[in-house]
Amino acid sequence: MPDIFVNTDNSDLTNKLYNASKLGKSAAAAEKKIEEVVEEAIGKAPGFTADKPGKGYSLRMKVLTEPVGRATKYTVTVEIVRYPKSTAKGGKGEEMVHTISKPGSATVEGGSEADILDAIGQLTQSNVKASLPVMRIDMTRR
Repeated sequence: MPDIFVNTDNSDLTNKLYNASKLGKSAAAAEKKIEEVVEEAIGKAPGFTADKPGKGYSLRMKVLTEPVGRATKYTVTVEIVRYPKSTAKGGKGEEMVHTISKPGSATVEGGSEADILDAIGQLTQSNVKASLPVMRIDMTRR
C-alpha cells in the first residue's frame, strides 16, 4: 500500500485547514505553528506523507478559547476529512471520517505568545498522534 497522503495546504482562505482566529493578533503565528507541527509529525510517521499528493486525508483543526479565572483555556479540535473531495450527484463535497475522541486542552496564565504557541503545538501533536490509527483503518475501507 502506498503512503497515506495528509494534506497540509492552508492557503485556501475560504476553506482553511487550520483556524486560530479566536487568538486575535496571534492567529497567524498559531496557524503557522499548527501547520509546522502537523508536517513534522506526519514526516516522522511511518506509512504517511505530506509530500506526494494522492488519496488521503486533511486534518482540519480549530483553536477554541475559554476564560478560566485569570487564565485562558485553549483547546485544539480536529476533524479528519477524506482527501481529495469526492464527487457525487450534487458535485464535489467533503467526506468526514467519524471519530470518537475528546480533544485535550491546556490552561495558560498570562498572555505570552510563546507560551500560547507552545501549548497549541503540544495539543496539535497530540491530535495528529490520535488521528494516525483512525486514518490507517479508514484507508482500508476506501
